[in-house]
Amino acid sequence: MQHKKKTLYLFIFAQCSVMVFFLLILILSLLRLINVKEVLEDISSNSIPTLSKATEITREVQHLISLSARLTSSESQSARRIIKTQLDETIQRLTSSDSKLEQSDKYLATQLNVLTLEIQELNELVRQRIDVEKEVRVEREVLFAYLNDILESRNKHYDGLQSSKKLVPLVLQIAQINQQFQLHELRKLEDSIEKGIAALRASPLDKGSSELVNALEEGVLGQWGMIDKQANVMRIRGRSRGRGSFVEHLAEEVASNIEFRASSVTKATSTYALDTNIAVSKQITLSVALSLIVLTICCAIIFYIYKRIILRLIALTNLVEENSDEVTRFEGNDEISRLAKTFALYFERVKSQEEQLIRLSLSDPLTQIPNRRAFEMEMEKVMAMSKRHNWPLTMILLDVDSFKLYNDNYGHTKGDECLKAVAKELNDVVARNTDFCARYGGEEFVAILPDTDEKGARIKAEEIRKAIEELKIDHSKSPVSSVITASLGIATVDFSNHQDWTLTAILNAADKALYDAKSSGRNRCVYTSLP
Repeated sequence: MQHKKKTLYLFIFAQCSVMVFFLLILILSLLRLINVKEVLEDISSNSIPTLSKATEITREVQHLISLSARLTSSESQSARRIIKTQLDETIQRLTSSDSKLEQSDKYLATQLNVLTLEIQELNELVRQRIDVEKEVRVEREVLFAYLNDILESRNKHYDGLQSSKKLVPLVLQIAQINQQFQLHELRKLEDSIEKGIAALRASPLDKGSSELVNALEEGVLGQWGMIDKQANVMRIRGRSRGRGSFVEHLAEEVASNIEFRASSVTKATSTYALDTNIAVSKQITLSVALSLIVLTICCAIIFYIYKRIILRLIALTNLVEENSDEVTRFEGNDEISRLAKTFALYFERVKSQEEQLIRLSLSDPLTQIPNRRAFEMEMEKVMAMSKRHNWPLTMILLDVDSFKLYNDNYGHTKGDECLKAVAKELNDVVARNTDFCARYGGEEFVAILPDTDEKGARIKAEEIRKAIEELKIDHSKSPVSSVITASLGIATVDFSNHQDWTLTAILNAADKALYDAKSSGRNRCVYTSLP
């Protein structure tokens, strides 16, 4: 009894000592934290708002750069007007008093004014480009519609033109005018069109056809014809791109100016924080010294707890890890012994749940056949057996043809039903106890055929392909067939000649064969043999 009281008094004294030292550390830390608080208040009230404004302006400038690029590449007046409105709003935010770093920042204001003028000029250039492109596009459509009416009509006034075999190639060349984006290419096309018109004139034409050819030449090659207007489009497009690049560079200069100002504020803040850090480091040194004393006392308490509690828990842990039956006979009449009995109660429950989880982790939840992980595990076992017995080994990779089109047309629910049907049929065809099939991913499946040579592989692969086709699952969008089909890539390795084949090498060979099957028209089997 006296020994127990001494132990209790010692424990109380140790606890009180820990509390005293803890309070001392706490008071010193609070004093230092007050100093840190003052530093943080200064940073939050001065430095952070300045940096925040700089970040805001930088973000707006980056947004302006993005909008400028979009304005330069605008293809319609409505898009141009929308982007121009967004640019005006961004400039307005940049020039507002809330977004400026300082009211006296005259250089930033000057840059923004110049930027505003450049954006206006860019907007005008883009507007001109879109108008000219639209005019050229409309004239081309009117010209082609007119020519189409002449070719399809039975007006004898244009018999010579309708019977000419040189008109259609000439029209195709004219159609390429709006597709030219290099001036020298446009000039080459112009020469070709001139030759085409000359060749057309050289053919026997009636009066009406001849007049039409003259009008066609004037509309395409004449002054402000389609060729000249396309060249004008190129010039305006080049000017707008150049102006757009200038606007972007100018905006980047604004961003650089803001970043320089922000870096100055950051440097000053860093110096202030460094001084505070030195003072905090001294405080940390004192706190560490006091903490070592507290640590010594805590170690003594921990040693006591270790002798009385931890050793018993370690013994219980060892028994639990070894799944020993001794857990049920653990000595004692306290909470640790009750914990031991609880562990014993749950051992059997955990074992049954573990078996179920392993089964679920190796099964594909949709098709209810093994998944890719199960395939890789099975493949390692089959390869080891094939090497040991010098068996040939065949792998088949199967891909459902145009399955994305099937999903898009029939919906994902029907797509899931299709995959289930394909998986079931594959599992039925791969019937030997030693064979194995799994879902490899998406619409791809894989089959392993141990002790199967090239002849057997070809027979089994064709059997699988026919079985899937005979499911007769409608696929109206398939470019291959009106029903669901599959492409198969087959790879056979002979371990009697070469023992160093890896799973990756066999997979790559089968995948290459599958690619060849899909490239050569789908719904077929392509075989490859590895020596």
